[in-house]
Amino acid sequence: MDVFYIYMSKLAYIMKKLFVLVLFICSFANGQDIRELYKEKFNDDWKVYEDQDYVKKYIDTTIVYKLESGRSPEEELLFQAKENHKKRAEKLSQIFSSLKVNLKEFDSLVFIEQRSTNLNLEYDFVKKGAIITKDSIYGFKYDLEKENNGIENYNYFGNAENETLSQAKLIIGNLILSAKTNYLDSLAKVESEMLQGPLQNLRPETEFEILVYNKNKNELRRIYLHETFVRIINQK
Repeated sequence: MDVFYIYMSKLAYIMKKLFVLVLFICSFANGQDIRELYKEKFNDDWKVYEDQDYVKKYIDTTIVYKLESGRSPEEELLFQAKENHKKRAEKLSQIFSSLKVNLKEFDSLVFIEQRSTNLNLEYDFVKKGAIITKDSIYGFKYDLEKENNGIENYNYFGNAENETLSQAKLIIGNLILSAKTNYLDSLAKVESEMLQGPLQNLRPETEFEILVYNKNKNELRRIYLHETFVRIINQK
């Protein structure tokens, strides 16, 4: 009986440990913050620079030399890609934190950030956007030129620089609120094909980065759109 009791006690202890471990793994899978999830889902942003054939598109790899950093040009590309990926994930975390939006509390949400593609204008450094949940819209903006580039509350859908941007934001917002985010994928695909084909001379001035989150699918999709999709629609 003593041996049986000791055996059962040890078994109970092991089962308890396994239960805690499983609970931890499950909570981690379902409780990642936006920073962790972004880094996990889009690590190809930097991993692609581990491919020498891809790197050759950007630099001449036959010339061997070191930069001031002590890294080769190929190593520098990979390093900077990793750094930019990490900084982007951190900025997303700062936005969510500033707006008091906790990813773990939502089954789904959509994040939008609008930025200019024209690097010559002053307002190009101002990023703006919104987080859209089932019940609320949290608008924000921040200025990269400001020392602390602090994140401020902003009426994103109530403000626009011009009619085209107003129309673009209205279409994007309505598709999200009506749970038709798949249409955003379709719009992005058509826009990309048109800009590489018959409308290749049409230069986008504004880019929208859209992140579609679904907890049940452990999904974070990224969609890039430009204000040109409105011009394409209006031309048809």
